[in-house]
This record gives sequence, structure tokens and C-alpha cells, in this order.
Amino acid sequence: MERIILHCPMNISRAFSNMIREFIQKEYTGCDTEFDIYDEPHRLGSEDTLLTSVEKGMPPALYIGHATDFGRLSEQDVRNSFEEISGLPLGEQLQSQGFRDQRCRFHPITIIPFGVIYNKNLVGENHPVSWQDFQDPVYSGKIRIPDSERTISRILVGAMKKYYPDTYQNFIDNCVFQGSPIEVVTAVDQGDYHYGMVNIAFSRVSRHKNTGILWIKEGAFCMPQVIAIGKGKGELVEKIVDYILSPVIQDFFAMQGFIPAATGEIPALLQKDDLHLIWMGWDEFLRMTV
Repeated sequence: MERIILHCPMNISRAFSNMIREFIQKEYTGCDTEFDIYDEPHRLGSEDTLLTSVEKGMPPALYIGHATDFGRLSEQDVRNSFEEISGLPLGEQLQSQGFRDQRCRFHPITIIPFGVIYNKNLVGENHPVSWQDFQDPVYSGKIRIPDSERTISRILVGAMKKYYPDTYQNFIDNCVFQGSPIEVVTAVDQGDYHYGMVNIAFSRVSRHKNTGILWIKEGAFCMPQVIAIGKGKGELVEKIVDYILSPVIQDFFAMQGFIPAATGEIPALLQKDDLHLIWMGWDEFLRMTV
């Protein structure tokens, strides 16, 4: 039995997992190999399955999900557990921004931009335009962010610390870290908070349609989703990898408001003339999100 670990955002995990399962049932029926697809739970404090599997010397045949999970692994652990990946498709714009991992540890399958949502009834024309603006005490208690241990919150705090090392604590003090991304959207939608920070796709679950998106002038922080292939498992999972980077799955990502890595094209939900991603490179990204 070969294991596939999926650790993806909760708003796509079930549908994405089902697509992978159906593909495997279709393409691997009659083969000697069986796959166990494990969906990482989204409960806080739950075990990091990737880290545990590597520590036990039993890495998965294929990992699909948050690149941040690799921040807790040593470079030697990664080399011992995973194959080098090269030659897979990646949009030219994403390549130029440095999203191809030069160490070939993993490969992006989609890029998830983070955005700022706001309550249209509470926020007027005088609103933040820069990430630095959110450090102003006037926004104290008005910003809702998911629990501090969730991936998006670790990335946001790490990025603010990176870009504003002397003042980032003001941002943290202004924020209320509580709940899941969906709960953040609900709280802003209901008018409990002026602003919320989530991945853009979650903005669409605004039940009362009271939320809008603020496009910050410096750009959007982001969270790449990646694949990594277990040592010696490349040929075994090749068809699955090709499927993940095929138009079927890449279009699925685009429909969620994610940037499909194979083309790098900005999906319709994110079509803004001034939209661009804030990216500081893989080493810095992994270091700041541990």
C-alpha cells in the first residue's frame, strides 16, 4: 500500500481529494499497487503527518499540499526522502518571480493569493491601501484573522515581520486571531469586524454579501501548494502528477480563485490591473513560516 498525503485548504480539500481518488480508480485499476489517500485534518494541534512519516523513515509516495510543511524538515531529511523534481510545467511569469524551486525539492501546482476583505457597511472611502497601514492603532480590534497556528496566519505574521521588523508587533496587536477562515468571513460579513484576512477564494462564502475585497498596493501575500515525490516513486506516481498539472485540475484551481501553476494565468476572480504577488523566494518563505 502506497500513501498519498493531501494537506490542502479546507475549501478545496474534499473536492480535490475526490478527483484524485476517481482518477486513481480509473487509471490504476488492475495494477499491483494500491494507494491510501490520507487527508490531513484541519484541527489545530493535529499531528503533522508529513513530518511524522519522514521521521519514521516512511515518506509518502506523493505529497500534495502546503509548501510550509517542508519548513520543519531538514534539507538532509528532504534529500533522503524525496526525489528531485525537474522539467514539470510552470508558467513563465511564475518562473520569472522565482516560484520554481531551484533545489528541486518540490514543484508548485497552484499559488493561493491572500486578500483583505472588508464590510461594505462599516468601511468607507478612507481605508487602508498599504500593508503598513494596518499597523495604525486606529485599526485595533477591527481586523479578524484565523487562529494564529493556521497556515495563513503564520504566513501573514511572518511576512509582516520580514517587511516591517521594527513595527510588525503593532499589526499583531491590532488583530484578533480566532477561528477558521470561513468563520473570519462570516464575522466580517455580519459586521463584527471591519476587516478580515483570508485566501481570496473564501471571500465567496459571504452569506449576506456584505463583503468586498481590498487590493493592497504592494500586492498579495501568497501560499504555494506543491507536490513532492517519494524516493524511488517517480515512475509509480507519474500519471497522477501529470493529471494534477493537466488542464482538468489546473482549471479547477482557477475556478476557486487560485493561480494555476502550469500556466501562471490570473483567473477571472483575480483580474485586477495592479494585482501582483509578493514573493521573497523559497528559503525565506519556509524560514518565516516555521
